[in-house]
Amino acid sequence: MNSQLGCRYLIAGIVLFMSMFPAASMARSFDDIMESGYISVAVYNDFPPYSFKQGDEPKGIDVDVAKEVAKQLELDIRWMWITADENLEDDMRNAIWKGHIITREKADLMMRVPYDRKFSYAIDGYGLPKNEMVVMFGPYHRESWAILKDTKKTNNIDTLAIFQYEKIAVEIDSLPSFFLGATIGGRLRDNIIHSKDIFEAIDLLKKQEVAAVSGMRSQLEWGMPDIEPRFTINAAGLAAISIKSWDIGMAVQQDFRQLAYAIEDQITLMVDDKRMQSIFDSYGITFEPASLYQQSK
Repeated sequence: MNSQLGCRYLIAGIVLFMSMFPAASMARSFDDIMESGYISVAVYNDFPPYSFKQGDEPKGIDVDVAKEVAKQLELDIRWMWITADENLEDDMRNAIWKGHIITREKADLMMRVPYDRKFSYAIDGYGLPKNEMVVMFGPYHRESWAILKDTKKTNNIDTLAIFQYEKIAVEIDSLPSFFLGATIGGRLRDNIIHSKDIFEAIDLLKKQEVAAVSGMRSQLEWGMPDIEPRFTINAAGLAAISIKSWDIGMAVQQDFRQLAYAIEDQITLMVDDKRMQSIFDSYGITFEPASLYQQSK
């Protein structure tokens, strides 16, 4: 009798806990989303110019893209702010298919997902799909690595050899950090300055403590918005880096492709009628269409 009573209490407790997060603990179909009148969107915390808060107001390119999509679908938005984990698989698990480790909160849509077909269809060591729980779709921008240089310090030299004598700053554990440390037989290592983020690195450039910064082009442009003629941003010297550029898109849970199709239609329209260009222009960032749209020209 006591064991039956204990079991009832346990079941009641589980039901009560789940009732605290009724919408967050369940993935939602396209019909559910349209009926509810809102869509929940996962964006990265403190990741300008893509997603950040100005006071309590969400701002950024990804925020504005999501707002425009929601507007066209006649939906409100509820934001889910996520912090980058160890890798993209972890981020997608936390954001859209498994949810927060405690609340199980998950979003209907995740922004800023690298769109890579090899990654999408990757196979694990057992011959099974690695990313079968998500659908990556809707590429809307092509990101790339670049170098922001102070030409007074580099004497307009566009090869990496100048950094045998001048310092270059990079975000720690970034691809440019690994590449620059290994290139030219490792001869640049002593002049590589590692910063906690790209904007700290740009501050070093502004203080003339380094001659250049290497990172994502859009973040370099955001960090140096009113660029003086003495500064340049280009990819000169990065021809041998393993990944020069990549498409950025979105992701939803695998079961809800209808949502992906509806959003992808809106993204295509935004690229075609220049609304996407306008969003990037408003942040002073160079817009480069994803390879999908470049091939269709």
